[in-house]
Amino acid sequence: MNRVPSIIAPSTAQLAYLCRMAAYTGAVVCLSWLASFIFLRDWELVISLLILAVAILPCWCLAVNGNFSNGLMLAQTVCLIFVVIFCYKYDVPDVSVQRTTHLYLPVIALVGYMNYQQKKSRLQLIIIILSLLSFVVYCSTVNRFTIDNPSHRSFQILSVWLNPILSTLLLFGGIAAMHIDFTRKKMMAKSIQDALYNEQFILLYQPMVNSSGRIIGAEALIRWKHPSQGLLSPSAFLIDAQSAGLMPMIGEWVISQTFKCLLQWQKIDVTRHLSVSINITVDHLMQPDFVRKLLDRVRAYNIPCNQVHLELTENVFVSEPEIVAEKMNELASVGFLFSLDDFGTGYSSLSTLRGLPLKQIKIDRSFITNVTESEKGAVIAKNIARMGCELELEVVAEGIETEMQFTIMKEYGCTIFQGFLFSPPLSRKEYTQLVVNSEILPCS
Repeated sequence: MNRVPSIIAPSTAQLAYLCRMAAYTGAVVCLSWLASFIFLRDWELVISLLILAVAILPCWCLAVNGNFSNGLMLAQTVCLIFVVIFCYKYDVPDVSVQRTTHLYLPVIALVGYMNYQQKKSRLQLIIIILSLLSFVVYCSTVNRFTIDNPSHRSFQILSVWLNPILSTLLLFGGIAAMHIDFTRKKMMAKSIQDALYNEQFILLYQPMVNSSGRIIGAEALIRWKHPSQGLLSPSAFLIDAQSAGLMPMIGEWVISQTFKCLLQWQKIDVTRHLSVSINITVDHLMQPDFVRKLLDRVRAYNIPCNQVHLELTENVFVSEPEIVAEKMNELASVGFLFSLDDFGTGYSSLSTLRGLPLKQIKIDRSFITNVTESEKGAVIAKNIARMGCELELEVVAEGIETEMQFTIMKEYGCTIFQGFLFSPPLSRKEYTQLVVNSEILPCS
């Protein structure tokens, strides 16, 4: 697929890198203080630090299992609670020593902000705000919100120097990481723009077949023919393209190239019936002139609109569903067909979907994979297919890789299929040749 995730979707590689950096720096700080507490023979503080380490373990487990953002938020919460309690119970200022443990609170907020840039979350915003408020409270108060515990004065004498040094280094590291990420995104955005101008993007077409294995259409999939890195999948560049505001430009290119391909198919008898599916992203669809530009292209190319499926994902309907529905109805009135991609993985309500001019729903490949691996997965896929049939929609099963999946999804009511069992994505020439030469049969 060539769809780009919503802007709230994280870059897994970036989040993984952020988690690793947070873990490494956190380990350095904790080990430094652990060594200091042992040197001071302050066993109560040693135990408190060990408790923090144990509390962080579930956060690490979440990150290792792929829940990078959630693991990072949990770690921030644990550290925030620890610092607040530590300042209250141990790091109590007086005329001779200052409080310094609260200097880590801006670091927690900075890590939270970096995480928020990768994955928007209300909970993450709350953690950031609480971290900054706690910092302000401890900066502006002396003995309030604390208890006098003079047994740890030796720790405080050491912390007057060590905490400012460590927190400053952590802040510097966070700012440097943000600068590196900003520079990388800026360079990536320029590379994407250059790729458009230098015609480095290509479209591949993955066949879509009916229950008998006959090709009835294709999904247009974008790839980047990078001069040094080879053929890149959408996951390697579309997230950066979206953050740079380049998706409307890329989307216009995809539509233009797909329309040209459809016109070529119209010239050949055996390909004249073929339909084509085009993925439309939310930021492209929400452009004020999206409908006008699309209709201008239809008139310019004389496109048969009833052979064009515009694929939308459910996250399109999260904000301003009325505007989306209005644009869909306007396009449907001239013949365009609409498919709901990755059905069952998004956020839209059934009441919203019921009023839309949909022709198809596409069952996400994750459900197709589970159909042969677990009983629950089979039940979910069966009910999604049944729901589509009862709504009188065509049900497309994508990601078909085995004969068993093909057979089961046919039994569940799916009528259109797509996946490597039938064919990988092909160039326009290869795809056309495939249709012209023979009817497609499932691969062994």
